[in-house]
Amino acid sequence: MSRVEKEQLVQNESLTSEKTAYLWAYFTGEGEGAEQISLAVSQGNDALSWYNLNQGKPLFVSQEGERGFRDPFIIRSHDGKRFYLLATDLKIAGRRGRGFHTAQIDGSRYIEIFESEDLVHWSKQRHVRVSSVFAGNTWAPKAFWDKERQCYVVFWASNLYPTDNVQDRTDVTYNRMVYVTTKDFHQFSEPEVWVDVDRGIGKGTIDAVVAYENGVYYRFMKEEESMTIRLDRSTDLLAQVMGKNYADKEGSLNQWVTLKEGVANGLPNGEGNIFTGGEGPCIFPANRGDINGYRWYLFIDQPNYHGGPNHYIGFASDDISDGDSWVSVADKLRVQLPENQDGGKPRHGSIISITQAEYERVLSAYAPHLLSNKYSNIKGEL
Repeated sequence: MSRVEKEQLVQNESLTSEKTAYLWAYFTGEGEGAEQISLAVSQGNDALSWYNLNQGKPLFVSQEGERGFRDPFIIRSHDGKRFYLLATDLKIAGRRGRGFHTAQIDGSRYIEIFESEDLVHWSKQRHVRVSSVFAGNTWAPKAFWDKERQCYVVFWASNLYPTDNVQDRTDVTYNRMVYVTTKDFHQFSEPEVWVDVDRGIGKGTIDAVVAYENGVYYRFMKEEESMTIRLDRSTDLLAQVMGKNYADKEGSLNQWVTLKEGVANGLPNGEGNIFTGGEGPCIFPANRGDINGYRWYLFIDQPNYHGGPNHYIGFASDDISDGDSWVSVADKLRVQLPENQDGGKPRHGSIISITQAEYERVLSAYAPHLLSNKYSNIKGEL
């Protein structure tokens, strides 16, 4: 079979085959060795039960920029030909005690990019500048295919400054959501501000992520003022939000409108406490036949500085448009979370659905002992 035929086979498989499992890209926090990217796969068609891959060791170690990976985001291309993996260029462990504060003043203006046709063989790391010289950081890049504009929208959080001279920046400003567009993850447009809500120094907006259903975009993102997750909706992905306040609770379809503030607050976090806030929301649709019976999953990273256990907390819903419909599935998720060799559990990452063939390919490469147990029955009977 020629290379072109193989590429066409992978494309047809990814677009037409039923999705029957999940793949998770994540990092595990700060500290030496932690700011790297790991992968895990679900135990069959169950988004709340997971297998470690690569014996619990990270698969991606940064060789560029600050030499740390955080906030990995994986996306299947709109044509099914490949996968893109994005990550924040940040290594808190290497900033010599200066931490997150100065990382927003003199941090990276780059994002890290990998490509793959099969989730096993990945390109070399690409260190790509997307932020302007007036940005102090480039945090948590995500991407979404805009069908109307026929391009990917890549978005992230940045503190912006009136000067490009880092020495003139005496304090942080606040994070805005910024975006660029691209058709190939090689050439990018100039950055534009997407969300600019000024509530004061350090009280910005980060960690946006987008889902799409029935012609409507749903955006989850963290308000730094309250340290909670909000949910907005719009039919125009690139509609802007500017000023002192977030989206109104009523408005036209092509504006961002508030559906819920403090998403999942007050629900059990599975650790004997009530969920009060978090970051790095990970939203993804359930596969058809997922054994848990839900339509949508929302995992929210709850670090210890938000009263959490330093890993993702699970929530589920049958109606993404109803901000009050989420229920806690944290009890089950906490028992079956992947865990790295060093004890680290998933922080700010992303999850995609995969086919049976993709599932078996990943297991064959990174956990072949699971395949040997009756060729990894996708129903979870491994």
